[in-house]
Amino acid sequence: MPFQGTLDLYPAGPSSFGGTLQYPFFTSGPADATRAVVFIGGLTNGLASVPYLEALGESLHGAGWKLVQPHWSSAYDGYGTGSLDRDVSELSSLVTHLRAQGLETIVLMGHSTGSQDVIHYVLTSTAPVDGGIMQAPVSDREYFAVDTSDFAARWTRALPEATRLVEAGRGAELLPREFEVQAGFRMSAYRLWSLLSPVGDDDYFSTDIPLISNTHPHPLAATFGKLDRPVLALFSEKDEFRPATAGLPTPEDVLARWAQVSNGRLEWRIIPGASHAVEQDEARGVMIGEVLHWLKRFE
Repeated sequence: MPFQGTLDLYPAGPSSFGGTLQYPFFTSGPADATRAVVFIGGLTNGLASVPYLEALGESLHGAGWKLVQPHWSSAYDGYGTGSLDRDVSELSSLVTHLRAQGLETIVLMGHSTGSQDVIHYVLTSTAPVDGGIMQAPVSDREYFAVDTSDFAARWTRALPEATRLVEAGRGAELLPREFEVQAGFRMSAYRLWSLLSPVGDDDYFSTDIPLISNTHPHPLAATFGKLDRPVLALFSEKDEFRPATAGLPTPEDVLARWAQVSNGRLEWRIIPGASHAVEQDEARGVMIGEVLHWLKRFE
């Protein structure tokens, strides 16, 4: 069944040509609902591109919730020149717009790297949401450390140069043309460094992040330990972006550590049999059931 709903615009920020940049957002669900889940995808995702969104939207509709899917500057290959700060700025503008339209309860849900947007938003935005859901919150840094593909090798080979540029205050510069030709998209030194460096701004979910640190940007005490509203972490048992051969702590141990630091703000579930994007019908049903059950606290 195709998505059915309304397409509207929100003011995403200042335009480089003057005035205000307008981005589209799509809303499905009951027209009179005052509760909504705002969904943000991960790297290479865009509007309606995550496979479980149709089923999630139908289930939210039945529970009296709207599903809001925005376009954002980092969608598709735009992430190569983006940042979590830019994502949060645009999402904050969307949330402010939705509040003005009459929405009373807003939960931000992210898939994959969108999970980094969720926790970054909860910790930094001045347009608060009521809660957050992180689906497939895995570490980009740890994945690239064990991925042997040519794609991953291009990224890791570029990290020293990206680090040099960031440390020289030139993080906004694009990586050399050779990288763009091989990767198929433009990428700034900052964004590659942010995703792959042990001290990168995107590094919220690596398993070796300390509780307290003067060097890491996101020690657990300053992230999960600072949550002030409910957050749900949904981990996929068969997540291909967290290979079992990586020798990492078990998901149960990692999630329990996050929850312990959060002082009761974080709940977590592992979805049996699920891949990164929960493409399996049975796992998808389980995941959506967990989302609906968790959302009942806001009703």
